[in-house]
Amino acid sequence: MKATTLDENIFHDIGHSFGYYDYKEEHGLVDAYPSNDAAAEYICGYAKMALQSGMLHTTSKDQEAFIAYKKPGERVGFKAGLILIKAMLNTMKLKGLFRFAKTLSKSGQSLSKRFDKEKKPYIFVGLVCVREQYQGQGYMRKAMAIAFAEGERLGIPVILETDAKSKCDKYMHLGMELAGTRKFTTSGKKGTLYDLVKYPNRQKKTSEEPSK
Repeated sequence: MKATTLDENIFHDIGHSFGYYDYKEEHGLVDAYPSNDAAAEYICGYAKMALQSGMLHTTSKDQEAFIAYKKPGERVGFKAGLILIKAMLNTMKLKGLFRFAKTLSKSGQSLSKRFDKEKKPYIFVGLVCVREQYQGQGYMRKAMAIAFAEGERLGIPVILETDAKSKCDKYMHLGMELAGTRKFTTSGKKGTLYDLVKYPNRQKKTSEEPSK
């Protein structure tokens, strides 16, 4: 179901789940931010932008988990864009933003950029979050199912990118395929970006049919 209203406590939960994710021995994009709190604040801004744009969905009225995705042709409006810009400037400042953009650019071409270049339609998932008190109860599967169902309805793939193998493994367990990896370095620490895709069943079936 589409999320229509969220209170600040829930935005805080969403931000905290990202800013304080346990990477264990891995290094993620959170290292690009001045602090975990800064990373959490940016994600709060992203969630508010997605809500304003009508792109934020939740698993039920209890809002256990959230997923934000953009369908072909959808655009972030001016007001929503300002919310995200404000969050970016509050957490990284201009110098940090340029450094972050350079880091992503040097990591190589993402799957979304490749699809754009090839003019292939897709659903892009920008955020998946299970609030900490609901983790380990199957809500990540339910959140992803929302985007997968939309991909099936439109007959187009669902793609996302993540910054830890532990996260990548969870998405693959839910049916996504690893489409590629990209290396990055931020704050002197090396990490990996994982591009994942879930093709709709009818498209996958067609691609698997033997040529005649």
